[in-house]
Amino acid sequence: MKIFDSTLIRLTFWYVGVLALILLFFTSITYFLINSVLDSKTDNTLSEIALAFEKTAQGEFSDEEDKNNPAGVTDAIREATVDVGFKNYKVFVFSAGKKLVSASDNSKLRDDISAEAAAGLLGKSGGNDNTKIEYFTRDDESFKVLLTRFQVHDETFDLLIVHPLEEQETLLEKIAYVFLITVPLALIFASFGGYYLAGKSFKPIAEMSEKAEAITARNLHERLPVENEYDELGRLANTFNRLLSRLDMSFEQQKRFMADASHELRTPVAIVRGEAEVSLTKDNRGTADYRETISIMQKEAERMSKVIEDLFTLSRADAGENPVSKQSVYLEDILSDTVKSFRSIASKRGISLQINIDDEMPIFADEQLLARLFSNLLDNAIKHTKSFVKISAKIENENCIVKISDDGNGIPAEEQNRVFDRFYRVDPSRSREKTQATGSGAGLGLAISKWIAESHEGTLELISSDTNGSIFGATIPMPK
Repeated sequence: MKIFDSTLIRLTFWYVGVLALILLFFTSITYFLINSVLDSKTDNTLSEIALAFEKTAQGEFSDEEDKNNPAGVTDAIREATVDVGFKNYKVFVFSAGKKLVSASDNSKLRDDISAEAAAGLLGKSGGNDNTKIEYFTRDDESFKVLLTRFQVHDETFDLLIVHPLEEQETLLEKIAYVFLITVPLALIFASFGGYYLAGKSFKPIAEMSEKAEAITARNLHERLPVENEYDELGRLANTFNRLLSRLDMSFEQQKRFMADASHELRTPVAIVRGEAEVSLTKDNRGTADYRETISIMQKEAERMSKVIEDLFTLSRADAGENPVSKQSVYLEDILSDTVKSFRSIASKRGISLQINIDDEMPIFADEQLLARLFSNLLDNAIKHTKSFVKISAKIENENCIVKISDDGNGIPAEEQNRVFDRFYRVDPSRSREKTQATGSGAGLGLAISKWIAESHEGTLELISSDTNGSIFGATIPMPK
C-alpha cells in the first residue's frame, strides 16, 4: 500500500500544507511590515536631523557680530555640526561650489563614509531645493542618505546626512533567522499533533470498520458502536445501524418466507408423491382408481402452481419488476365482472352477494391487477362469512372508496395487524377452504392485494373486525 493511500496520511499532509501556507503568508507579511516600519523610522529620523541642523545653524548665526564676520557662516555651520550629533548618523555640509564646509566626527562609526564619497553622492543627486532620501550600497554595505538644500545669511549649502543600515539589516536577519527556525519546528510539531488528532478522530471509523467486518448473516442483530450520536461519525454509525436493521428485517422476512413457502409446498408435494407411490405399488388397479389418483395429483399440482405464481408475483413486486399497465377503465365495470364470477360459488354455500355502486367511476389503472385485488378480497370474505357479503363503492374526495364486508366471526384483535403479512392465516393449523376460488390459500392473497393498491397510489386496510364481521376498504385515486 502506498503511503498516500491512507486517508489519515493525506489529511495530515493537507493540514500541514495549509498551515505552512498560512505561516509563510504571516511571516512574509510580518517581515515586510517590520522592514517598512524600520525604513519609515529611519526616514523620519533623517528628516528630523536635517530640520534640527538647519535651525541650529541659523540660530548659531543670529547675533550681529557674526553677520559682520565673513567667516561667521562657516563657523555657525561647524558649530551646528558639533551640536547636532546623532549616533550612526554622519552629517556633511557642502557649499554651492561642492566644497566641503563641515562634517561630523563619527570615527567610531563602523561603516564610515568619506567626504569624497559624500561629494560623489551629492554630484549624482544633481542638487535641488527638494529634500531627497536615497538608498545606496558600497562594498556590500548599505546606506540611506538624505540630501537637502538650505540657506544661512543668503548663502546656500547642501546638507547630506548618511546613515548605515547595518543595524537594521542585522535586526531583519535575526527576525528572518527566528522565522526560519520557528516555522519548520511549528510545522513538525503540527504534523505530529495533526497526525495524533486525525488518528484519534479516525479511531471510531476504524472500530466501526472492524465491527462491520465481523457482522455476517449470523449476527445481523449486532450494531456498530456510537460514541457521540450528534457528531458526523455518530450520524454515520446510526445510518449504518439503521441499514443493518433493515437488512436484519429483510433476512428475517426472507427466512420466514422460505420457511412458509417450504411449508406450503411440502404438503401438496407429499400428497402427489404419496399418490404416485400408491399407484406404483398396487397391481391390477382399475381405471376408476387411477382417475381418482390423477385427479388428486392434478388438484395438488394446481394448488402448487397457484402458490408458486403468487410467490413470483410478490418477488417481482419486491424487485420492482412487476409491470403495471395502466389505462383508462371504469371501476364499476371491474367490480361488476368480479362479483358475477363469484355468484355461483357464493350460491353453492348459500351466501348472498350484495353490490351497491355509485355513478360512473373512471380511473387510470391496470384492469387485471384490480380485478385480482377485488377477487382476493371477495374470496377471503366468502371463506369466512356466514350469510352475506356486501360490496359498496363511492366517490369521496376524488378517490374511489370500495368496501367489502361480511358477517363472519371476525379476526382476533391481537392478530389484526398481521392480516397483510405474507403466509399469514388466522387459523394456526393452516387448514384450506375447499371452496377456494382464487389465490393459493397460502395466505398470500391479502399481501398481493395490498401491493396492487399501493402500486396504484392507493391504500388497502382492515377498517374493522369483530364478532359481527369484518370490513376491508380499498382506496383508488381518480385521475386529475
